[in-house]
Amino acid sequence: MSERRFSQAGSRLVVAHRGASAEQPENTLAALERAIDVGASAVEFDVRLTADGEAVVMHDPDVGRTTNGSGLVRDLTLAQVRALRIEGTDGQTHDVPTLTEALALLSGRAAVDVEIKNIPGEPDFEPERERAVEALLEALNAVAFLGPVIVSSFNPLSVARSRALAPDVPTGLLTEYGVDAEAALAYAAAHEHPWVLPFVGKVREAGPRFPAAVHERGVLLGTWLTDEPADAVALFASGVDAVATNDPRRIVAACAEAFEA
Repeated sequence: MSERRFSQAGSRLVVAHRGASAEQPENTLAALERAIDVGASAVEFDVRLTADGEAVVMHDPDVGRTTNGSGLVRDLTLAQVRALRIEGTDGQTHDVPTLTEALALLSGRAAVDVEIKNIPGEPDFEPERERAVEALLEALNAVAFLGPVIVSSFNPLSVARSRALAPDVPTGLLTEYGVDAEAALAYAAAHEHPWVLPFVGKVREAGPRFPAAVHERGVLLGTWLTDEPADAVALFASGVDAVATNDPRRIVAACAEAFEA
């Protein structure tokens, strides 16, 4: 297995959320490729399982918002998902990528943040098993992925399962809009997750000392989500380690001007 470490404190990672989704359809290979083109430090995408247990890159449990089809990913076979089309802004259409395709595209070119979608309350939630986690860890080895990796999820059980199966692969605990950043940090630190990933509004509410408090616990701090360059620069200047954005082009340019002048 290749080196899986994901950053160090102070490295200012610009994370392309679902790829460069401000410019290309989210979670497509085109969006992942564009993220690399514009200089994103890391590329984030989401993973769900099809009816026949294949891992594909899709944010929603239902394919209706982003494709020309309908139905739950878990009720469609891989062949059915692959027949769907995602419309681009330039008139081109795109496939729903498989996890293997996404990893192969990014290997050796960017860090990856793979968000596991097995969320309580969603229609495809599987409480008894973390098959998407298992599929990801298998795919990383099958592809011989080169580069840093983080496994993230809003489901604490998903990141716990990843940590149990592959403790060398860093994990990050995502928390929802209403969860205080301090509570997220306490949980992440207690369960030895290297990253805590609260909502950006909660990071601001926690005050200017919060990034230092995170680092004092031996944890790294990422946050989601901002597309405003000045906001991202301020977050990095305060000590935040990673900022997720739909618009990495603008954030990368702003950070270059602010920190590399």
